Amino acid sequence: LGGIFEQTDGPVSLVSAEELAFKFAVNNINRNRTLLPNTTLTYDIQRINIYDSFEASRKGLIRLQELIMAPSRYNIRLKIRQLPLDTQDTRPLLKEMKRSREFRIIFDCSHHMAAQILKQAQTMGMMTEYYHYIFTTLDLMAIDLEPYRFCGVNMTGFRILNVDNPQVASIVEKWSMERQIPPKPDSGLLEGIMTSHWDGLTGRLSFNKTTGLRTDFDLDIISLKEEGLEKVGKWSASGGLNITEVPKRKGMNITDSLANRSLVISTILEEPYVMLKKSDKALVGNDRFEGFCIDLLKELAGILGFTYEIRLVPDGKYGSQDEKGQWNGIIRELIEHRADLAVAPLTITYMREKVIDFTKPFMNTGISILYRKPNATKNGFFSFLNPMTPDIWVYILLAYLGVSCVLFVIARFSPYEWYDAHPCNPGSDVVENNFTLLNSFWFGVGSLMQQGMAALKQAQDRECRNGVSGRTENRAKTSRLRTDARSPVDEDHRWDLVFFTLIIISSYTANLAAFLTVERMDSPVDSADDIAKQTKIEYGVVKDGATMTFFKGKSYRCKESSTIDYITRRNCNLTKVGGLIDSKGYGIGTQLGSPYRDKISIAILSIMEDGRLHMLKEKWWRGSSCLDEERRETGPMGIQNLGGIFIVLASGLVLSVFVAIAEFIYKLRKTAEREQRPMQVVLDAGL
Repeated sequence: LGGIFEQTDGPVSLVSAEELAFKFAVNNINRNRTLLPNTTLTYDIQRINIYDSFEASRKGLIRLQELIMAPSRYNIRLKIRQLPLDTQDTRPLLKEMKRSREFRIIFDCSHHMAAQILKQAQTMGMMTEYYHYIFTTLDLMAIDLEPYRFCGVNMTGFRILNVDNPQVASIVEKWSMERQIPPKPDSGLLEGIMTSHWDGLTGRLSFNKTTGLRTDFDLDIISLKEEGLEKVGKWSASGGLNITEVPKRKGMNITDSLANRSLVISTILEEPYVMLKKSDKALVGNDRFEGFCIDLLKELAGILGFTYEIRLVPDGKYGSQDEKGQWNGIIRELIEHRADLAVAPLTITYMREKVIDFTKPFMNTGISILYRKPNATKNGFFSFLNPMTPDIWVYILLAYLGVSCVLFVIARFSPYEWYDAHPCNPGSDVVENNFTLLNSFWFGVGSLMQQGMAALKQAQDRECRNGVSGRTENRAKTSRLRTDARSPVDEDHRWDLVFFTLIIISSYTANLAAFLTVERMDSPVDSADDIAKQTKIEYGVVKDGATMTFFKGKSYRCKESSTIDYITRRNCNLTKVGGLIDSKGYGIGTQLGSPYRDKISIAILSIMEDGRLHMLKEKWWRGSSCLDEERRETGPMGIQNLGGIFIVLASGLVLSVFVAIAEFIYKLRKTAEREQRPMQVVLDAGL
């Protein structure tokens, strides 16, 4: 099949040059049998009414040819839809565009059709701030736009008539409404117009002689405002597009597009952000809810001047994306335009920002770990050993044994530790040493207990008695050694032990006071890293951000720190483990491209700077029950705190009794053997 499509403006009986050329080409192919030896071409001329759908589509595509090429130039997506010519009901087409979430639409139609489109779009709720309409008709100003001035729709069109020109105003005023007789088609008037050039009400008039279309003209870009149609720019064939609309200054009133608006608010129940109000009466509407987000919404409504209707999200979820790319929860409500705002503890994330818009964050938070507090460790009878670890006690014992043994060895070599066992007998060569192995161990015990040593005192007392009696001992034997009241060995080791004992006793005393008066919490983990390394304790996160449920046993929940702070202030058996795992913020969600986002962000910054946002948080997060419990005074210590000391004391007494009995029996046996008397006789004499 082959063919050409062209428009003939002349009479149907006339044959155009294109048609003659088409017939000539077909005949030439038929005459040359080498091209198609077994085929003969025929031509069938089909003449179609110029007002049919094909002709309308052809003209429309010609007008939109620059727009059709735009996707390859500017990396945009373009979808072309056509309304059948036999109907003026655009509602099915508008419904399809609304379901596909198409908000920027260009209408290429007459101004009569544009009026019908606007009426039907208003009945379908498509005359809001989210929609941007451009009409190609040059007669948009002829449509009654009064019903759409305050609906917030972004409507742009073109105007070829310069209404600011005084000549235009004069002509409009003098325009006669009398019936004019149109000229005959063959009068030559149209040919004269196409070859003429003059200045008219719409500027310089000149026409293309071939197509008959006007050239070198200017268009005003007009936009619908609350005050009516306003000129926002100009287009010319030589200079192109020039937007002259002055953007609104940041200091202007932020309530311009939100005053007297009624918005649908989607939210979710989550303490303390949104909660059902407890009341004996049946509450309806917005009065059913209370919480931090509800108060924040009231503050924003007071600043921006809008009214609102609060709706709970049907599935009770914040919003996550499934494997097919579909969203649920609050995010879906915004995507499908069932809600204008999402006021909830909605976390700002990268994936959500791709499908909706967020305002400035009204609260900064982060993921933290919620954990049930471990049971307090009760002090046992031997809790006095808890201030130091078993390793420290072992080290102290080893230090005691080592010091005692070293002291014993050094005392054997030191000449100052030997003394005359019989000072009254000048001829005696017997010398003794106070630091026997037993006395060395006893010296270590006395130093640790910050006590003196009886053997050293006896040696010092002996020297004092010798000095008082005036006895002077001049022994000639160099091998005889004499003790001094101030032994260097004693002094050196005693100072070392004093310093060691001071540190140990002071540290022990300080820790003992804390251990006996404060109940210790034995937490198996202190951070998220500890949780990941262990397998005994289960941990998880709240699915789709649903309200946290109470949990039993040992388990962790990862949740926003702000929510954890609220929970731990009211549940004294719960606590927060470690710091923040990450940092994020809560923001108010809006539809993608919503004109409300910037104005709500400015309002949030306003209430944040004047301290009202902090006051709202203090109002809903304040809880003193657990704080009062932490501040309670320490009670008196009982037997469970100090019972171990009495056990040690009793054990020492019992041990000393048995040792004394053993020594007594041992002494009796030695005496009986030495005196060769019966054991009973010696026992009676001893008793």
